[in-house]
Amino acid sequence: MQDLKFEVIKEAVPGEKFRRLFDNNWPAYRAWYLDEGESARPTYLECVDAVKHYMPELFPIYKQILKLVDADDLQARYLSLYQPPPFYSGCSQLIAFREQTALVRNYDFPPILCEGTVLHTQWLDKQVITMADGVWGVLDGMNDAGLALSIAYGGHKLQGDGFAVTIVLRYILETCNTVNEAIAVLRRIPIHLDYNIALLDQTGAHATVFVAPGQDISVGQVTTSTNQRGPVSGDTALFLEDSQIRLDALNALSARSDLSAQETALCFLQPPLYRPHQLYPSGTLYTAAYFPATGQVQYLWPHQNLVLSFDQFSEQECHIHYSI
Repeated sequence: MQDLKFEVIKEAVPGEKFRRLFDNNWPAYRAWYLDEGESARPTYLECVDAVKHYMPELFPIYKQILKLVDADDLQARYLSLYQPPPFYSGCSQLIAFREQTALVRNYDFPPILCEGTVLHTQWLDKQVITMADGVWGVLDGMNDAGLALSIAYGGHKLQGDGFAVTIVLRYILETCNTVNEAIAVLRRIPIHLDYNIALLDQTGAHATVFVAPGQDISVGQVTTSTNQRGPVSGDTALFLEDSQIRLDALNALSARSDLSAQETALCFLQPPLYRPHQLYPSGTLYTAAYFPATGQVQYLWPHQNLVLSFDQFSEQECHIHYSI
């Protein structure tokens, strides 16, 4: 069995809890950041200038974090999340229209590489609940304006100039209220790999945005996405061979009118959407369901679930066991 601890933390602004998270995770992130050699990473000035230029509202928080953790040159470069090494995941996403709208997703990744931190913060003017990555980046999340988002890897090994998508998602949740505002951010901030980004806001506006380095973004109204762009037929190679199978399952699930939002989320705990760790190196680590109208978020596992909201958010630990 592979065990993973999810830690649920509430800290309005970066403080001692954030510093502890950084200290605990830095050895693993340092090894990853230097995997291709230090010369492959941008300089300190390149990193700082990129954050200041593309995410000026977040720049004071970035500087605050550097001071808090007493960051050296390498740590400051890493924390910019500008031009990091590539990282690839799976994931399945559904924007569901039931008795209430919901963004439901499975995050597929090796357990040993998952940070396992749920953060409730208020760094600028918005409360934000996220599944964290890279200490302050975001795998999926929602703000108290009712904007929810998540990512799935796009399925092409494209790499270019730009930020890790996780810090761009953090920036969106800190500064945007609507899907249209989020799309505007994705048009102007470069991202270094290709992703399918699901967006849903409190009004029910939604989009799936396909981003790739060096290309214009593509904005669609599809409500389902896995690790490809649209249906695949013939002998087209997929990054993950079950991507089309999961997309077909999502489309079938989206078409059902007999399921509530909660029942829809529970379907993500069954194959083919759920990827067992004994069968896949990147198995499903958690299911997240975001409900913008109520401000509620649920994290689900086959034998456990966690319900949080902006009004009711209790710090705790969840110990999850995965079969390998």
